Amino acid sequence: MEYEEQNQNKGGFLKYFIIILVILVALFLSQQAYLQEWGKTVVSNTQQKAGAYLSKGSNWAVDNVLPQVNDKVQSGGEVIQNGVDNSTQNISDAKETITEKISNYFTGIKNSIINPGESQDCQTSVE
Repeated sequence: MEYEEQNQNKGGFLKYFIIILVILVALFLSQQAYLQEWGKTVVSNTQQKAGAYLSKGSNWAVDNVLPQVNDKVQSGGEVIQNGVDNSTQNISDAKETITEKISNYFTGIKNSIINPGESQDCQTSVE
C-alpha cells in the first residue's frame, strides 16, 4: 500500500514538473528575437479566429437569447407593477380604516367629556 502511494506521489510530482518545464520553455522561447515574427503571426491569426467566433456567438445571443430574456423581463415587469398597484390599494385601504377608527375613538372621548353622565362607546378594538 505504501509503495502505491509513493508511486502516485511521484507521478503527481512528475506531472507538475513537466507542466512547470513547459511553461519555462514557453517563457524562454517567447523572449527570443527570431520567434518574434512567428509570435505576432500566431497572435494575429488567433485574434481573427476568436473575433469571428465571438461575432457568431454574439449574433446567436441576439437572435435566440435576447427575445426570450426580453419576454421574461416584460412579464416580470407586469407582475411587479400589479404587485405595486395592489400594495398601493392595500395601503390606501389601511389608511382609511385607521383614520376612521381613530376618528370614532376621539369622537367617543369628546362625547364622554361633553356628556359625562351618558354611556359612551369609545371603540378601541381592532378588526
